[in-house]
Amino acid sequence: MVHDEDKPTAGMLNTFSKPANEGVGMKARRLSLNLPDEFIIDWCDLDKEFKSSSLMPGKRGKLLGKGATSEVRIMARRSANSKDEELVAVKEYRERDPEETEEDYIMKIKSEYSIAKSLHHPNIVETVRLCTNRDRWDHVMEFCSFGEIYSLVERKLFAGGVEGFYSRDDRLCFFKQLLRGVDYLHCHGIAHRDIKLENLLLSKDGHLKISDFGVAEVFSGEHPGLRASGGECGKNMGKVRLSAPGICGSLPYIAPEVLEKRHAYDPRPLDVWSCAVVYLTMTFGGCPWQAAKPEFEYYARFMKGWNQWLVDHPDGEILDGPDGHPKCGKLFSLIEPPSIKRLILKMLHPMPSKRITIRDVMRTSCIKNINCCCPETYDEPKAVFDAAKANQSIKFAPIKKYLHHHIPPKQETKVGKAMKPF
Repeated sequence: MVHDEDKPTAGMLNTFSKPANEGVGMKARRLSLNLPDEFIIDWCDLDKEFKSSSLMPGKRGKLLGKGATSEVRIMARRSANSKDEELVAVKEYRERDPEETEEDYIMKIKSEYSIAKSLHHPNIVETVRLCTNRDRWDHVMEFCSFGEIYSLVERKLFAGGVEGFYSRDDRLCFFKQLLRGVDYLHCHGIAHRDIKLENLLLSKDGHLKISDFGVAEVFSGEHPGLRASGGECGKNMGKVRLSAPGICGSLPYIAPEVLEKRHAYDPRPLDVWSCAVVYLTMTFGGCPWQAAKPEFEYYARFMKGWNQWLVDHPDGEILDGPDGHPKCGKLFSLIEPPSIKRLILKMLHPMPSKRITIRDVMRTSCIKNINCCCPETYDEPKAVFDAAKANQSIKFAPIKKYLHHHIPPKQETKVGKAMKPF
């Protein structure tokens, strides 16, 4: 029998996102931000611009995933050239809750869509269109053919030794891509608030993409759906607006200050915390804890290490050296290299005011030194180098890139879901 002390993680926990008790949706935003402008959102009938894919027949296209709040199907953009079909993922929103008005329901849909539509980054799923179909709303977005990172972890492709398909370099590359995406969001006044493996997708090029902005919060600047923003995020940024108390997100990934529900919180440290949990879950094939609450053994073990260390280090600053960071159990003793271990602990600081910011994460040498195969921006030239031939001379490629092999191997058995619920 294996005792919990011998198991470094709580195992893989398939999660469902919890909507925030307060502070989500346009009703809350309009009251708190005092923005009377109506949304400027364009939409069309789904069948006018999109159709079932000829590769995957069906009235609405093959079902990719179905959850409590939406279902996602694969479709194709209508084009004169049927040989060159552009596949898209179509998320059909949930039906209106009987307790919410039609106005509030539509405002929430438009809010989520307008936030997603304003985002343009290589590590964020591109939003295509808002549509209606048979009295239901549909969010059309980029199709990521290799599905969720969650499913790749579940298949043990990140496991160590012979069984594992992805190397540590692959894992660090994915981590850097995630951090770049979150850094872009925070620099443009957006907090995701539900970063988890299920919301990280793998594109046909093997690049990580952040998806699902259903509980995202505009913490600074104009809301992208309002007339004053011109459809852009990050306009007129200034003071940080706190999120109202209440749990949102998925339990294993939620920061302790959010779970406490005692007071309003800055949503940015929540995203930083969640990114660290993603890295641990991806690296060790299981969540570090069921939830960041003291009644759960794995988290209690983590906090015991922090509490003991803080007695002698009341400033909470993590430094180099054997006593420069808390000893938080078996899981954290296994993290390599040491610089990444220290960074993960900085991202999991139990006090949000002392937790490292995403900007400072990106400035650390250990993150800067990670070779990343994905362009940092859409403006960056698409020059690709094979990592094994990094010293080769290419005349027309000004920026060095490393070619990782992130495309997962095909499964021997039929895959039931290419992408689980958003």
